[in-house]
Amino acid sequence: MKTASKIKLIGLALLASSSQLSGADWLTIQGSEPEFAAPEGIIVPNRTKQPKIWGFIQANYRADFGTVKVNPAGINQTPFSVLNPNNESQSGFNVFRARLAARGMLDDENKVNYFVMTEFGNNGVNNLGGHSNVATYLTDASITLKHVPYANIRLGRFKYPGSEEGLQAVFVSPYVSFTTMTNQQMLERSIKHVGAAQTGSAAGGAATTHYTSTSVDNPIGAFRDTGVELFDTFKFGDDWSTSYAYMYGNGTGLSNELSGEQATHYGYLALEQTYGGKGYFTEAMKFYIWGQTGKRQLLSNVDGVINADRLRYGLGMTYYNYGLRFELEYMKAKGMIFTGPKDVDTDPNINDWQFQYAIGDENEADGGYVNLQYEIVPKKVEVFGRFDFQNRLTNDEKAQRNFTTTTIGTSYRFKGATRLDVNYLFRDVQAPGNVAAQTNVLDNMGDRLEIQVTAHF
Repeated sequence: MKTASKIKLIGLALLASSSQLSGADWLTIQGSEPEFAAPEGIIVPNRTKQPKIWGFIQANYRADFGTVKVNPAGINQTPFSVLNPNNESQSGFNVFRARLAARGMLDDENKVNYFVMTEFGNNGVNNLGGHSNVATYLTDASITLKHVPYANIRLGRFKYPGSEEGLQAVFVSPYVSFTTMTNQQMLERSIKHVGAAQTGSAAGGAATTHYTSTSVDNPIGAFRDTGVELFDTFKFGDDWSTSYAYMYGNGTGLSNELSGEQATHYGYLALEQTYGGKGYFTEAMKFYIWGQTGKRQLLSNVDGVINADRLRYGLGMTYYNYGLRFELEYMKAKGMIFTGPKDVDTDPNINDWQFQYAIGDENEADGGYVNLQYEIVPKKVEVFGRFDFQNRLTNDEKAQRNFTTTTIGTSYRFKGATRLDVNYLFRDVQAPGNVAAQTNVLDNMGDRLEIQVTAHF
């Protein structure tokens, strides 16, 4: 971790700890219907079996102030200066997310729960890197069985236990974009068919082995997988609880592939003290740790079958009380490291974005964030600031990239999660061992303005 990043991280942590240092139990919120709907041992017929239909729409305007650079070969070298998911323009309006969901219980005793959600927005789920052929409209479809004491069983496709930023409900956050570490190393782009191995020319003289996809066939992972999960939350004392989860998944994200070769293990453990409230507004302090490990199988048109290790783990804490929200998380990635989209079309007017990974057990990246939010008017007007960083490929001097982003903003909540968010991002990236990459490519990165309206129903 760079010294400046450490200083900012520690400084903000000390500021927050001067109070009593949001903790929401996302495992239970997303995977289980609440007990108050049908308390244990009490049968409540008919009414509780009515499905709850809900959803949200997020429409935004974004403007990037960086410089787009196309080299003499017609290749766009600045994917960070154009806006996802299309990666074509630097400003514009977008219906970023449009999701419709249903959840509920199938029995009067609240032992069998279900959750289904669809996505119709313009994002990586339906249009990854401008490849609309990857579209999938089903993000979640799961059943939870609560017959075994201390071990709820969830089966199907759903959010895996992991980073708080990925596990939390996306529509509650006032930040339009994910942090850099989460966006690059946790939010997985599934690639299967790749070209030949690259070294030297990859990432401006990298010593690590890189592979670039030859086609984008699957949607973004969206912090989800298909598999089976054991989870539960245990209360003790007056206001303390501990949560655990273990999931065994296909390792294929939102794709419909059945792949035993990519099986992934996910683990999660949390300790929480609750003061009151519910959902995103649960007044609580939470400490958590998580990890995930699995292999990813790549099929190279030159090198044949490649089995790459993918390891991710992290720890953090959240706090929300008296209108103050504090979040701190540190994450580590090893093995298969995402190094960004790569334009492979030599026509300067056309971008064909494929995805590039550094492959090898020696590869490492780390990152994290500190977030502070304060409600000037309780649950109505909020100001916030977040510092995040990522140090990518720290094992390779030529390929190393150090990203830092400071986001400031404000929110106005009309009612509940329905609100207006304004974000301004101060962005920077450094290549400490590669002057050519710094001056020719990275110095073209600029700040961003993001304005988003969330309508929750």
